[in-house]
Amino acid sequence: MQKAELQIIFHLLQDKECANKTIREIATIAGVSVGSVHSTLAALTERGFLIDNGKARLVRKRATLIDRWAHSYAETLKQKLLISRFTFLSPVVKNNWQDIILPPSCTWGGEPAAALQDGYLQPERWDIYVEKNANALIATGRMIPNPQGEIFVYKRFWHAEKTPLLVVYADLLATEDDRCIEAAERIKPLL
Repeated sequence: MQKAELQIIFHLLQDKECANKTIREIATIAGVSVGSVHSTLAALTERGFLIDNGKARLVRKRATLIDRWAHSYAETLKQKLLISRFTFLSPVVKNNWQDIILPPSCTWGGEPAAALQDGYLQPERWDIYVEKNANALIATGRMIPNPQGEIFVYKRFWHAEKTPLLVVYADLLATEDDRCIEAAERIKPLL
C-alpha cells in the first residue's frame, strides 16, 4: 500500500460511515487527492473489502484488512513520518515516563500507549506522535533531542487528540518483538 492508500484506509477503518461520504469528503478527511480516493475505493471493492448494497461498508475488516494496513503502515508510511529522536534527561525520568505530561499536540504511541491502555506492557522503546514538530517536547523539561535517543518522534496524520488504537497496534507489530506482538493481540479485539 502507498502512503495515500494507507491514509484513506485508516480513515475507513476508524469511521464506519466514512465509506458513505463523497470522494471529495474522503479526500479532505484523509488529506489526499480525489484520484487517490477513487482508485483506493475501486481497489478495495475489487479485492472484496468494500461492498455497496445501497450503503457502502467494509467487510472482512477484522480478518485481513487491519493486519494488511498495520504491516503496510510499518513498511511504507511510518519511517516517512519520523521527525527526530529524543532521550530522557535521566534514568529516573525514564523509569517514571508515565508521569510526563505531554503538550496537547503530542501523544504517546506504540509501547507507551499500550502500557497506558492496560498496564500489561513495560516500554523499552518510546514512540511519540506530534502535530507539527518536536520542539514542544523540550518544554516538558524531561527529554532532549538526541539522534541516538530511545524516544522516536513521528508526525501524526490523523485529527484526533489521542493516538488511535489502530496505530498503536501497528506500532507494536512493527517491533517484531514477542512481548509487543502479545500486547498487540490484546488490543486487536478493541479495533
